[in-house]
Amino acid sequence: MHTEIKTYSLVDNNNQPLNFKLQTMEQIDERMAGAVDSPHRHDYYTIVLVKEGAGKHFIDFHEYEITDNSVYFISPGQVHQVIPEGELKGWVITFTTEFLMKNNISDQLINDVYLYNNFGESPPLPLHEHEVEAYHELINQLLAFNNKDTNYSIEAQGSLLKLFLIKSYSLCTLSKDVELQSTDSSNPLFRSFKSQIDEYFNTKHKVNDYANMLSVSSDYLNKVVKSLTGKSAKDYIQNRIMIEAKRSLLFTNLSNKELAFSLGFEEPAHFSNFFKKHSGTSPIDFRTAARNN
Repeated sequence: MHTEIKTYSLVDNNNQPLNFKLQTMEQIDERMAGAVDSPHRHDYYTIVLVKEGAGKHFIDFHEYEITDNSVYFISPGQVHQVIPEGELKGWVITFTTEFLMKNNISDQLINDVYLYNNFGESPPLPLHEHEVEAYHELINQLLAFNNKDTNYSIEAQGSLLKLFLIKSYSLCTLSKDVELQSTDSSNPLFRSFKSQIDEYFNTKHKVNDYANMLSVSSDYLNKVVKSLTGKSAKDYIQNRIMIEAKRSLLFTNLSNKELAFSLGFEEPAHFSNFFKKHSGTSPIDFRTAARNN
């Protein structure tokens, strides 16, 4: 039963803190000795580059197929689980917020990779054949510096990671309306909106709350969000609340009342109605079904 979710920190083989780590999926599989991956979360960033393999990757209650030449980005706090079908080949890059700061990499760059997706959605980034070689070359260079303890090796890793992220962001935007993103001033507004939701979702539930903080009208904010994503501003707020509610129901023993108050609902009944409206089931029934899977 998933009564408690484990949160892992980035450490070396001697349990000493690390800021950056690169390992192959084969190394991870050998260390796990055939054990099944359980749902867990990290307090650091993770990038998974699958070279070959199949299976399923669950991230925040969304199921994604694992395919050859695909990249996954998992942010701190996201609940994920890898269930392979046979052997997986590839690499796992892990790094902390401190590593980003030391190398002058904005976490905004990572967030922008999936900027226009809903909260909790982290679909894989498929690599076309002509892109694979460039990614593998970046990995090889990271491996070369990862195995050296020389001057500026950390800076080199930081530069290569930044390039990896920039390439990934460029690929993500190719499937979007590039002209709109590059010319419309609404882009930074939307980015700020999502950032504000992450900070205040458990206390502010109305579009007007965020519009006031961003110094725009509710109508304008909703128009911008809708034009960029096809979803309303209200949808983004409610989806962020639902992700946290599901995490808490599955991985904590908070009562319905405690959870309702922690998410900013004045009455437990209001939370129960909200949850059932968006999931089709009650919080208690969701917890029971999820833990029995």
